[in-house]
Amino acid sequence: MKLKSQLILAVAAIAINVSDTAAITQQEQTLKVTHRVAPVYPDEAKRARIEGKVVLDVTVEENGEVSIAKVVNGPKLLQQAAVDAAKQWRFSNPLNASVTIQLTLAFALKADSETGKDQTVGKGPLKNTHKVDAVYPEEAKRRGIQGEVAVEIKVDSNGQVTDARAVSGPDTLRQAAADAAKHFRFSNDFNAPVAATLTFNFVLGK
Repeated sequence: MKLKSQLILAVAAIAINVSDTAAITQQEQTLKVTHRVAPVYPDEAKRARIEGKVVLDVTVEENGEVSIAKVVNGPKLLQQAAVDAAKQWRFSNPLNASVTIQLTLAFALKADSETGKDQTVGKGPLKNTHKVDAVYPEEAKRRGIQGEVAVEIKVDSNGQVTDARAVSGPDTLRQAAADAAKHFRFSNDFNAPVAATLTFNFVLGK
């Protein structure tokens, strides 16, 4: 039996351009990100090996919440995931008015491991420091069930997984993947809560 886990990170890169309609009078007044969420990589886009950047125009309200996220350009299969993530971002808004800014969310796939071992994430703002293999459920083994399970995780500023939820894959494998994901640890350079997706590949040996 082989079992591998792959951390697929859709790392969010931010480029803030304040709209002319915001009537800003001081150059030094800028928005600051207080909470960011990385987009979840769509399964269809992963299968098609689609990567790229999605540029969004987002409206930030006085309270720092994103009220509108509109796609400017980017691969179609990645657009909705970018919009969904952007709406969860939060800002410190000193302008006391709604402001339109531009976010660029970059999607990049990590190559699969040829050896079937865990993928090592060595670069980027979220680095894996501790991994746990999922335990192959006995029922799934008896029934010959294999496949990939995608688990959405939330990583706090200390690098601990605070939430893990299986979003796709065979039902009999989902709980095992989620349980393992909760024991992962990361080095979080964002210094803020971050969302990412772990993919566990369950493969029965011959």
